[in-house]
Amino acid sequence: MSNLRNDRRLAADEFVDKQLANDITGYVGAEAMAILVDRTDQVGPLRDALYARRDAAPVALRPFEGIHALEDFVPRNQAQKIPCSSRLKAKLLRARARGLISDADWTDIERHLPSADLAPFRRRIYRRTSPAPHRDRRHARTHRLHKPYRRKAHGGRALPAPMADAYRETRLPDGSVIIGSGRAVIYADMWAAVIAAIRPAVTVSFLMTTLVVLIAFRVHRSSLLVLAALLVGVGWLGGMFTVLHVRLNFLNFIALPITFGIGVDYAVNVVQRYLIEGKGGAVRTIRETGGAVVLCSLTTTLGISRS
Repeated sequence: MSNLRNDRRLAADEFVDKQLANDITGYVGAEAMAILVDRTDQVGPLRDALYARRDAAPVALRPFEGIHALEDFVPRNQAQKIPCSSRLKAKLLRARARGLISDADWTDIERHLPSADLAPFRRRIYRRTSPAPHRDRRHARTHRLHKPYRRKAHGGRALPAPMADAYRETRLPDGSVIIGSGRAVIYADMWAAVIAAIRPAVTVSFLMTTLVVLIAFRVHRSSLLVLAALLVGVGWLGGMFTVLHVRLNFLNFIALPITFGIGVDYAVNVVQRYLIEGKGGAVRTIRETGGAVVLCSLTTTLGISRS
């Protein structure tokens, strides 16, 4: 299985960047995305722009629920609050020494007391440790973390364009542009490509299959029998999709063009043998050619079902 993995030696810089991103953002599941900005002063305008997009959408179609910046988890005015916390700690310690606080209460209070080395929260500068094209290895950049949405992202209806487009590109008042990417954007682009390709692929496949049948039987009425069999097969496929609740995605939609080729192939064999046998040869055709067609159908069905 190691032969199926990417060679880290050929993409060492990429793996370093990936690890650096993981260190900055932590784990981001399928229902949240992280946006890294270049400067801390971009956090507020970006948040306002994204919330404006969310609020402009109907409630049922909002692309995300909330945005959480790093500042949300850090108290404001830290420099002013730390001395106050230290004075409060000193008063509690004096009250404890005088016996004014019981042992049970002190157990609950002590774990909340600030440490002696308490200091304001500071941003961490991440430095690149491996060289990259057109970039100094000592280059440092400050980032802020955003998690634009927390919404069920597994359903195709909930995810694609609105959610991805909400933060794919955001132009701030100062003219800077924040580019967002990740699972939602990539998945939405894949879906857009598939949706754009399904109709042309299916239409061209069906038309070319019909053309081949008409050429093979020289626009004879037998070609109508072949095409009728094809339509029956496609109808069965659509019915099975409906009954089994099978939904098309970018992996299985190729089953439609393939079905045209496989479905018409067996009908061509049977009808062609019937034409050779002539009038009254239907039973002989089914007996000798039908068995081979059923066998081929079973091997194809079993092979696909196991894949």
